[in-house]
Amino acid sequence: MKIHPMLGSSTDPTKLSLTIKSLGIWLIPAVIFIGKYYEVNIAEADLTTIINTLAMVGAGLMTMWGVIRKYL
Repeated sequence: MKIHPMLGSSTDPTKLSLTIKSLGIWLIPAVIFIGKYYEVNIAEADLTTIINTLAMVGAGLMTMWGVIRKYL
């Protein structure tokens, strides 16, 4: 698997960069801060749940795609 050079890890270019992986972590407080600025009440637990759910859906889709490719 070849990843774009800007997204690849400095230790293993075939893996995703730690910087990119960390985006989800700092994105939660950033969204909460922006929400408070616009007077929207957003709980950190809600955002964490949303991100976890999206990650599970993405992983499930990748698993299904891998199984489909294996048997086609």
